[in-house]
Amino acid sequence: MNYIIHYDIAAIIVTVVIGIHFYLKKNISTIQNRIFKVLLTVELMASIFDLVTVFTIRYPMCTTRLVHYILNVVYLAMFNLTPVVYFIYILKVIKKTASSSRKEKLLIIAPISIGELLIITSPIHGLIFHISQNREYIHGSLFWLLYVISLYYVGMSQYYTIKFRNFFSRGQVASVSCYTVFCFVIIIAQAIRPNLLMTQFAVSIAVLLIYFSLENPLNYEEKELGTYNKTAFEKVTLELIYSETPFQVLGMEIEGMRYITDALGVENANRLLKQFAELLLGLVDKEKVFFMGGYRFAILSERSGNWDTIISEIQERFSVPFLTDTVSVTMSAPMCVVAYPENAKRLADIMTLLDTGIVEANQIAGTPVVYANDELLKKGRREAEIVQIMKYALHEHKFEVYYQPIYSVEKKRYVSAEALIRLRHEEFGFISPEEFIPIAERNGLILEIGEFVFCEVCRFISEAHLLERGIEYIDVNLSVVQCMQSTLYMQLLEIMNRFRLPYHCINLEITETAAVMSQETLIENMDKLREYGINFSLDDYGTGFANTAAVVKYPFHTVKLDKSMIWSAMDDRKAMAALKYSIAMLKEMGMELIAEGVEEFRQAQLLEEMGCDFFQGYYYSRPVCGAEFLAKLAEMEKQGSI
Repeated sequence: MNYIIHYDIAAIIVTVVIGIHFYLKKNISTIQNRIFKVLLTVELMASIFDLVTVFTIRYPMCTTRLVHYILNVVYLAMFNLTPVVYFIYILKVIKKTASSSRKEKLLIIAPISIGELLIITSPIHGLIFHISQNREYIHGSLFWLLYVISLYYVGMSQYYTIKFRNFFSRGQVASVSCYTVFCFVIIIAQAIRPNLLMTQFAVSIAVLLIYFSLENPLNYEEKELGTYNKTAFEKVTLELIYSETPFQVLGMEIEGMRYITDALGVENANRLLKQFAELLLGLVDKEKVFFMGGYRFAILSERSGNWDTIISEIQERFSVPFLTDTVSVTMSAPMCVVAYPENAKRLADIMTLLDTGIVEANQIAGTPVVYANDELLKKGRREAEIVQIMKYALHEHKFEVYYQPIYSVEKKRYVSAEALIRLRHEEFGFISPEEFIPIAERNGLILEIGEFVFCEVCRFISEAHLLERGIEYIDVNLSVVQCMQSTLYMQLLEIMNRFRLPYHCINLEITETAAVMSQETLIENMDKLREYGINFSLDDYGTGFANTAAVVKYPFHTVKLDKSMIWSAMDDRKAMAALKYSIAMLKEMGMELIAEGVEEFRQAQLLEEMGCDFFQGYYYSRPVCGAEFLAKLAEMEKQGSI
């Protein structure tokens, strides 16, 4: 038979090119990855032995009959094995490293066992192939069974890909489907015309598609930093968990990078990230360093691990500033160590512990380390549950807006109120804003919450006709994240226009932290909004170290004295002196003053004597729902008419 070998040559070239590219790149070590290596090896061997057996068939006298048998057995065994390895690879993509069921094992083992047994014993019975006495190669009566077995495994691969398509991207499903159709056509064509050696070429194309869509090392690399990425971390971690291999993870986050990005630009921020990545790569092998996104990294170790050296090196590096161009930047790197299986038994819990631990460590000065424990996991799970509760509350409008009235010393009545968000849950009960607001800021929900509150306030002002009832404006708090949005002013104006409200009916409260972190972006937003008549208050004055600088730098109209400053002044002579000085200074600067936390008549009397313009606190009213706030206004109107 005149065999056409061009397809085999092409198959070898394609497989070798894939192999070179694959082995030159650093690959994460997973079962899926190792099966791909087996597939690559089996395909290359099958293609090579196919060419070798064509040569021995053309020139039968070049070797002995026994060698003919051996070469053809090896080739057919490799040929028969290739689609099986492909099927196992697809199964492992779906099931990761979990064990296969008995049924799946039978589906894998039975056909290939029959085929391999028939191939190996062919020299005895000749059912698959036979070498005659004059060394002529002859197909046996069951040779067609090899094509059937190949089609079976290709078909099963397609079936599992479609059945479990959620484990694949659309492109990956398309790749497997294209290969299936291609293989069916090629195998049938070769069964009809055995001299067309196209099967190995079809397999090499399948390997190529797998490489690009499922196994490409570039999918797991963070090229700019020279580390692996979060996808690689999850794949490696899952395999270690399924194989019950103990390991530890050191997670860390560069604190301050967000503000460096705003102040120095993305390019300089990326340089600093690169410097930190190089530091980690200098401490451990590349295979152990993962960039987790944002400004977070992780180091994974399968040893029980002594992190002291690595941690001390990181702490020492962060004790001195990082340099970018001519700018010296001081940062910190809060860290958390998580051990499997001691601290967590699931990938989700490991990620939760890293998130929560890094946040905990960030509350400690310097470059601290938090070691995971059950309490931290419990806290992390609660945070995850609160995130889901907030998402549900946003979707179903379960958040509530309360209003705490603000009393005017001059007008002797309520003239405004601060809008405060509240969250209640059937199982968790009342969830304090002090708990869920920081969580919302970390998880990206704060923008939606801020927009919800602003819309509800505007709706309430419009529907309750608050301006006609003596309320001059409502205070609305802006979060740190909102203040960092360059389009904030457009969003707020659009909402107010939707409700046809005069712009002066809103006063925006900003904390010193938000002012310091947002800087130029905030000033631009403030200037734009002030053009329309919207005023601003500096919230929580007295809790920071640079309140005065914030008052001077930003165009605030009002300053809210924090309740802690007022309460401490009631019992401490020095604190009282500081309060009096602050009030006098702020009044000299032309600020209107709101005293928070006024709970007693004595406090109100003293603060009025010192020059405060407005009072807010339980002495006047607790935060109340919209209906109760309207009832208080009605009572105030009634008293005013008497």
